Amino acid sequence: MTQSKRTTSFLVLCCSFLSPVAFAIDALGETEFREALRDVGTDLRLMCVAAHPDDEDGATLATYRLEYGYKTFAVISTRGEGGQNEIGPELYNELAVIRTREMKAATDVEGAELHFLNLPEFGYSKSREETYGVWGEETALRRMVHIIRLARPDVIITNHPATGAHGHHQATGHTLQNAFSAAADPSVFPDQIKAGLEAWQPARLYVRARTGGTDIANVDAYRLSEWRGLTYAEIAARALEQHQSQGMGFFIDMYRNRRIQPAYQLVMEAPENGANGNGSIPAPGGALFDGLPDRVSEGERKISESRSDRESLVEPLMKLAKGVAQESNATDRLARVHRAAGIAAQIRLDSYLTDAELIPGQSAGLEVRLIDFKNADARSVTFELTPKPWLKDGTPVQATKEITDSRKAETKLDVTAPATVPLTVPHAEYVFADRFWEPQYTLTARIDTEHGEIALHRPVQFDTAPSVEIGFAGDPYLINDDGSVQYDVILTNHKPGANEGTLVVTAPEGLKIAQTEIPFSFGAEGEQTVLPVRAERTGKSSGVAQDFEVTASIKGSAESRSAMARYIPMSLPENIRVGVIQSYDDTYVLTLERLDVPHSALTVEDFTPDRLDEFTTIIVDIRSYLVRPDLVANNQALLDYVNRGGNLIVSYQKTFEWNSGLAPYPLTVGRGRVTVEDAPISLLQPDHPLFNVPNKIVSTDWNGWKQERGLYFPSRWDDAYTPLLACNDPGDKSLEGSCLYAEYGEGIYFYTALVWYRQIRQLHPGATKIFANMLALGQ
Repeated sequence: MTQSKRTTSFLVLCCSFLSPVAFAIDALGETEFREALRDVGTDLRLMCVAAHPDDEDGATLATYRLEYGYKTFAVISTRGEGGQNEIGPELYNELAVIRTREMKAATDVEGAELHFLNLPEFGYSKSREETYGVWGEETALRRMVHIIRLARPDVIITNHPATGAHGHHQATGHTLQNAFSAAADPSVFPDQIKAGLEAWQPARLYVRARTGGTDIANVDAYRLSEWRGLTYAEIAARALEQHQSQGMGFFIDMYRNRRIQPAYQLVMEAPENGANGNGSIPAPGGALFDGLPDRVSEGERKISESRSDRESLVEPLMKLAKGVAQESNATDRLARVHRAAGIAAQIRLDSYLTDAELIPGQSAGLEVRLIDFKNADARSVTFELTPKPWLKDGTPVQATKEITDSRKAETKLDVTAPATVPLTVPHAEYVFADRFWEPQYTLTARIDTEHGEIALHRPVQFDTAPSVEIGFAGDPYLINDDGSVQYDVILTNHKPGANEGTLVVTAPEGLKIAQTEIPFSFGAEGEQTVLPVRAERTGKSSGVAQDFEVTASIKGSAESRSAMARYIPMSLPENIRVGVIQSYDDTYVLTLERLDVPHSALTVEDFTPDRLDEFTTIIVDIRSYLVRPDLVANNQALLDYVNRGGNLIVSYQKTFEWNSGLAPYPLTVGRGRVTVEDAPISLLQPDHPLFNVPNKIVSTDWNGWKQERGLYFPSRWDDAYTPLLACNDPGDKSLEGSCLYAEYGEGIYFYTALVWYRQIRQLHPGATKIFANMLALGQ
């Protein structure tokens, strides 16, 4: 399975914000106060490790974070770029951006801190050996050890055992079990120790199990949260709702119908409670932590359980803070006490970033405001803006303000993006880069009150963009039969105010650019322009596909982007017109546009005999039976179209989105798939028109597929269907249901479970020729 072209670096720290948040405030309600007070009572940490976004156990994370106050982490091996997308056509890096946003929104609901290991998601895998072949077993272990040493969890849970199920799940579970002890050994990856991390031994590792049995820790996900008014299963369902691209309705209903009961089997345990053996206060609750000591003091636990009103707790919290501040390695504990004290005193920190997208060297104003709503405790405040240690040349800023008679203090701090700041725009280009969507600064308000200093903290994060962003509309491009091609270069101005420059275009031998330097100018930030770049293929055709990569750059800048144009020697059937019943994907429509084939996207009004008969071929897009209720309601109209002589191509549908009555003859969609993208193809009917008209298909036309061969293969079908080819993963039995051809009345019904959309989207030469042959079926 080939991974998409990308940067495979490791995001070391968490993503605290995703899309930059310009305006931020701290809520001061009773719920926020009681939960902040509860947090003071424990210093224990729970980590949930999962392979993909949406694989985390949201119910357990929510329970332990919101019921007991444990600090929780969600660690995700991949960003899900190899998955499907039920809300749009975005795939690969663009899908990774979507799923990263979704995962962050979900962990915000669950209360967990999010980290990614940035391992490649390359589609479904059947074994951990195959997964390690792409990830690298040592690379996966290194990143897992790193995050354990960074987050320092006491208990780790995962849904993934080391064997069975998805290969990514197996590899994640196997890597985690190896990392459990390796993280405690300073001789393992000593470079991490030299960089400042310390060896860390978690106390316990649990793997998801069925309820009942021995050594099982059950999680009461259906307990009502006292301050949220929801069960933790309902909170988990709300978290799953954030994963819109993955269609999580089935699992959301499972939570709401009380059909999911989290339970965990203890699989690994460290001696003497791991690195946490020196605590004396028992854990505040939850079976996963039974018997583990906590690192907090008796005073912290006692005040966390108080039911006194918030005003009466300000002074005790500040007294507690002075004691915690004297202890070593108590930074997080002190921050929790200060946060509770600030909310108790009803002191709120607001901030507003005037520009959430900066170019290197640019500054923006961070408007900060502190408000003392009730107790008149605050006398003055020092605002500090501190760059993260990794941000080279970041500029610290400090300002002290008196609290006015209106009980507030305000100022504006300059936030600077250094010239060396890592870029985040375009998001799809940098989603796998170090420090992607990681806060660059920390805002601290040190408030002088009559009871002592309260320090409140907030991350500050902004997008970073080049002065002029380069993109291509329509990449990759298809070179016309006459050798001509037009690249459409999109330029976006991210510099405040006017901007101008020269676009420089270079091409390899065999492609001549009509104009290699094109001037441009902008009047304001955010403006875009499209510059057409015309080119022509030189020399004679060799009869095989040819690729030409063009590079566009800004003169005098390091910013550049490349796009590919492909020449495919092929023929198209004549006098065709195609209708597409589109789902969330747009590949078929874009490909027909590239091929200059007349086509229309069909709507609910088009399911009439006269309208359907205008088309020589109609394509039912992937999973259209899920997202097009008008298709399901009018399916008989399509079968009648075939009966009258039409050519109907049906792309893969998921097992539970299909019923046999949708096809002209019985056809059952199963769960079989071929995940090895270069699995051998056997033609069962080599003389069939699909492999010969108008393009002769040869064995090399099946080479170089992307990600997989196909999925959700039909498992049973009527004898009226003719299987056209067979394929299988190594060691599996041969599957013959990926291309089923049937004559029905005067027309053709063709069901195909191969992932054509992933291939023709990239203008795969062989797949594009076979697609042209599909359009010719029945002619």
